[in-house]
Amino acid sequence: MVYQQRFNPLSQLALLLAFCGAGIIVSSIITGIIGNMVLHVQLKDLAGALLKPENVQVSRLIQVLTTFFIMALPALIVSTINGGNPVERIGFNETMSGIQVLIVTFMVIAGFFISGALSELNQMIPITKSATSYFQKLENEYNKEVMVLGNMKSIADFILSIFVLALVPAIFEEMLFRGSLQQIMIALTRSSFVGILVTSIFFSAVHLSYYGFLPRLFLGIMLGYIFYFSKNLWLSIIAHFLNNAYSLAVMFALSRSGKLNMEALDETYPLYYGVIGTAVIILLFIAFNRECKKLLKKANTNIYNNSEYE
Repeated sequence: MVYQQRFNPLSQLALLLAFCGAGIIVSSIITGIIGNMVLHVQLKDLAGALLKPENVQVSRLIQVLTTFFIMALPALIVSTINGGNPVERIGFNETMSGIQVLIVTFMVIAGFFISGALSELNQMIPITKSATSYFQKLENEYNKEVMVLGNMKSIADFILSIFVLALVPAIFEEMLFRGSLQQIMIALTRSSFVGILVTSIFFSAVHLSYYGFLPRLFLGIMLGYIFYFSKNLWLSIIAHFLNNAYSLAVMFALSRSGKLNMEALDETYPLYYGVIGTAVIILLFIAFNRECKKLLKKANTNIYNNSEYE
């Protein structure tokens, strides 16, 4: 369905960034309130308190709320004020097949090899000592959070983590980056490639991980084209969820065996793995695009036929 735009792409981008900024402020206030009322600590001591294993559930709750206010809600608001059905405009629709889901699953598997090779390449890029020190500090802070959130001792804890750390972020992040920002950037640049690339750069950058920048850039591009070809946000959410769930499954297995550490989670592969993975994923995208065109053509035909009797 095509909706009339109330705002031009540049205005939409400005609105989206403004609401994301407002989301940061609101989530900060809520985080401070939770820290004071639940953990009984001041805002300046909250970061340290959230790294304690006994406060892991509070950390997960704060992450869900933060992601909602900074990512999901701004996407919904901009889509709403821009006219039409905001849910459909973002990309939630029912045009999906089992073949698409199967292809997307294989894409995620092939993507692990590409991400591992890109991680190796990321570490090979020469940077200054001061930059290395700065990025390593950011990486250490990020790793501390990962270790706390990923410390799962039971099946129930793992299932809860799958929901909080894999499914919810996949939905909320896809709403912002693919459902909202990518569509705006494609309209603004008038190029699907440039729009998807710029969106993927933002997607990777917000994770504040230099050593994971290239792998997340690739993930963003893969998710971007899944949504661009299918016009269905659920498929990019599925791919994003599977990527997150795999990492959590590895962390759960390591946590249960007492071997959970960042060295064990550091998955890098030789560069030729990336070449093989790229060849495979190109073939998968060709098949995926063919299936998407078939489904979209069928859906448009059904809409046209139904409209004749209205």
